[in-house]
Amino acid sequence: MNSALVRLATVVLIVACWPGMVAAAPQNFTLPGHGTLLLNVPEGWKASAKQPPGGLPPTIGLAPQSGAPFVVLITAVWGTSPSDGVPDDAKIRSTVTVAAKSAEGQSVEGVLSLKDLAGSSGRGYYFRATDRAPAPGEWKYLSQGMIRTGAIALTFTILTNDGQAAAEKAALEMIRLAVQQSGEAV
Repeated sequence: MNSALVRLATVVLIVACWPGMVAAAPQNFTLPGHGTLLLNVPEGWKASAKQPPGGLPPTIGLAPQSGAPFVVLITAVWGTSPSDGVPDDAKIRSTVTVAAKSAEGQSVEGVLSLKDLAGSSGRGYYFRATDRAPAPGEWKYLSQGMIRTGAIALTFTILTNDGQAAAEKAALEMIRLAVQQSGEAV
């Protein structure tokens, strides 16, 4: 067998067995008056949407179907009138900065820096915090942020514990690749 073929077979085997790689299934969530949100939900995760009355934005909750629990919450944000508009980059950054500042007091890190999150149709920011003293049944890690996606923005919260870095990474990737379809506000 030639060495190029062996290298190719090795790469294919590594990619096929890579522990962080998870297949995803596209799911659509209705955004009243704002089309739908397409999320590539990782295999083994369950998703549900809670729709408040009055056409308010739904909150999408995601969790594993089995195994160690974690929680991902995503809520769409849009203006209540055409003049409100969707938060621009400066507003998104400001909103996430305020959330990070409010979490600093409970965090191991003390100072929480923002991380960029470049999406498929917009840009956003998030931070990650480690709870200094989580009570039994509470989460040790919090990742929280906001990203623009088409004509809406998404706020998100990811709650995990030790050993769940892959779930956090998969959630950030799902959020980064989110797509608003049929996007204009009505």
